[in-house]
Amino acid sequence: MLNIEKKTSDFLKQKNLLPAGEKILLAVSGGADSVVLLYIFKKLYPNAIHIAHINHQLRGSDSLKDENYVKRLAKELNLPITVESVDVKTYAKENKLSIETAARSLRLEALCRIADKENYRFIATAHHKNDNAETVIHRMLRGTGFKGLAGIRPKTIINGKTFIRPLLCLGRVELEDYLKNQRINWQSDHTNLDCRFTRNRIRHKILPYLEKETPNSAELVFSLSQHCGILAANIERFAKAAAKSCILSGENSQVTFDLNKFLSQPQPIQVELIQIALARLNCGLQKYTSEHYKKIIDFAKSSSPGKTLNVPEKIKIKKIYDKFFVISPHQKKEEVQKEKALTIGGKITFANWQIETKILSAEDFNIENIRNKKDNLIEWFDFERIKPPLIVRLRRTGDRFKPYGLDSSKRIGKFLTSAKIDSEYRKIAFLVCDSEKILWLAPVRRSNEAAVTGQSRSIMQIKINITPFKS
Repeated sequence: MLNIEKKTSDFLKQKNLLPAGEKILLAVSGGADSVVLLYIFKKLYPNAIHIAHINHQLRGSDSLKDENYVKRLAKELNLPITVESVDVKTYAKENKLSIETAARSLRLEALCRIADKENYRFIATAHHKNDNAETVIHRMLRGTGFKGLAGIRPKTIINGKTFIRPLLCLGRVELEDYLKNQRINWQSDHTNLDCRFTRNRIRHKILPYLEKETPNSAELVFSLSQHCGILAANIERFAKAAAKSCILSGENSQVTFDLNKFLSQPQPIQVELIQIALARLNCGLQKYTSEHYKKIIDFAKSSSPGKTLNVPEKIKIKKIYDKFFVISPHQKKEEVQKEKALTIGGKITFANWQIETKILSAEDFNIENIRNKKDNLIEWFDFERIKPPLIVRLRRTGDRFKPYGLDSSKRIGKFLTSAKIDSEYRKIAFLVCDSEKILWLAPVRRSNEAAVTGQSRSIMQIKINITPFKS
């Protein structure tokens, strides 16, 4: 076994990349790195491999030459092959993506389809040390955190398939020397020389300069990535445990956080929790930098309730009292419930709220002590001055009430304007009414009606709690 083959074999075992007896789908483009991958795996796993070639149709006849070259390799090595063509340019235009991003997305989808069809759980790609160095530098230029410094992972799960990168232990020079020594030809992609692309500028300008100053730059970056990968894995483990208490619910359109529990976590765990939420919403992280995560955390910590923060991929962050929400733009509009009966001594859900009522004895109730600790989510009323039935409903044009502390009534719309109530509060506000009057413009201001006094004998407590947004 040649040294390069042994290094790959040892790396596969060290990282536990491929369980014994597993079949493997190899992504082979025809370039030097993927051809090395093919020949090494032909040596290590001669009867367990299947070639997949994805034709991106980006280089005209050259793309067809790559496809035919890989087909010839498969025939020479007596290996099964599946070829798929994808229309990258159309996909990029329709989805407003860069050619690089569109190609990667379609390539991964195609590889997963082939793996499904051929019943393969593992897919190998030919990323190596220099690719890893380019990725780390690219992320640094975009403003990455320590997790980005972990570089290309040896193993990741994508669309239910396990992608492995067994050549990460090797550098580009080693790969090309291997092919030259074995007298194996490979295909060259001229677009890899086009420095209009960021990655190519890193490959042909930045990395050569670094290698000139420090000849083992790619190796040093790989070592850094290994250490950061260990750190990232530990933080991911802690974040998954924290998510059980910090994330209250996760639906197709949004994820709801307990604000206080989220803020109690260390900053690296907070970042990971946000990434968990974005992943649940099927939101890509490519456009997110450390600055975006900082903005989200600062927003959760310092913004006023009811405010909204817009972040990449049309995601919205909303904060209401002791919760905040990561909301996808792909939400289903649901019929809004405009009115509901409020049971006395029970709990109901209305709009985005849970509402609970209790009847308390005045003998056990000290209004002054409680007022010092209350917030806008709880109010008390003299139960004997309430005229059942109770209802909760949305505001209507012309609604009037007597704000607490005033003797005269006001139009609710004018009251909200004069009190400079934030527009987000206006959207979520609702009314608690008896058969004659409005008791509470919740959660903004209670009315002057049915106020608790020293003569009150029984008291109705109404407590509200925000639930995840549905629209």
